Amino acid sequence: MTYRPLRILVPNFPAPDSFTDNVVHTLRAMGHEVRCMDRLGSRDRGRIGRILHDAWMGYRPQTLTEQETWVLAQAQDWKPDLMIALTLSLRDEVLAELRATGVTGLVAWWGDTPANMRGMGLLADGWDRIYIKDAAAVAKFCAVGLPADLMHEAMNPDWHQPLETSSHPDTGSVVVAGSYYGYRQIMIDRLEACNIPLALYGPRPPRWSRPSVQAGHRGKYIVKDEKSHAFHAGLACLNSTALSEGNSLNCRAFEICGAGGLQLIENKSAVADCFDPGHEVLTYRSVDEICAYLDRARKDPDWARSIREAGLARARAHHTYRHRLNRILSDLDMAPAQGSPTT
Repeated sequence: MTYRPLRILVPNFPAPDSFTDNVVHTLRAMGHEVRCMDRLGSRDRGRIGRILHDAWMGYRPQTLTEQETWVLAQAQDWKPDLMIALTLSLRDEVLAELRATGVTGLVAWWGDTPANMRGMGLLADGWDRIYIKDAAAVAKFCAVGLPADLMHEAMNPDWHQPLETSSHPDTGSVVVAGSYYGYRQIMIDRLEACNIPLALYGPRPPRWSRPSVQAGHRGKYIVKDEKSHAFHAGLACLNSTALSEGNSLNCRAFEICGAGGLQLIENKSAVADCFDPGHEVLTYRSVDEICAYLDRARKDPDWARSIREAGLARARAHHTYRHRLNRILSDLDMAPAQGSPTT
């Protein structure tokens, strides 16, 4: 669906292959003009930056954040049509001032677990639409009259795509990407005990990490093509989530399939809302099930290939960032320009 070109503010920094990067890239590919932040906010500059930021905001809660200061200045200067805040809360008075400057649409799209909202989070009356990836949280927002809807993250086919190489270090391994919180670490420990070869990527594991995590980490945070190469080369890709995640999906649920990877994902009802378990992805309830899937994938590569291909087809047909953003524009009734195509 193609809409009239819009001026869109995104008060976030687009680190490579981040939620923001994928949204901004797709909006521009759709023909919209986008302004986003050109540097990280203090809260995003590592653990120390977050501690200092949170301490200051606790002491001076009336102080505007860097994102709030930036978005208000840009709204006054640029007169945008729409503002999309990504995993970012803005206080009521900031939303009211944005509205007063003439911003037609105020949208929040929270890509993290709702448990990580701080303070009032997105519980504000100024939003036109609030998108959250957890159905239980959506129900809570709706119960108090806020305009919340369920929306998952997605994949970007411009770089989440099957990329083959004649030789890749992860061939035959189970690829894991992400942060190394406790639950993911113990899952890795269990798999190592079953002699499963592992390729671990992401931020540096914490100092308290288990030896299996320290030993298996490749020392890289992979993005874009490098991520797709790894997902596609691996025997399979393990997708587990933190205990706080609940019944929701992370971005890798879509990126792994977009890269043509064989996805092993936790068995939760949200998976069946987006994929056909057993045909497009493989859901597991135990380490034993994971090991059984891996054994079959080694012995029956045609079976594994059929799941990879079906998952890829589903991701491309239903789960790209363009699909999500078209829905946002449709919900806001940002109508297509007269005579423009709508497909």
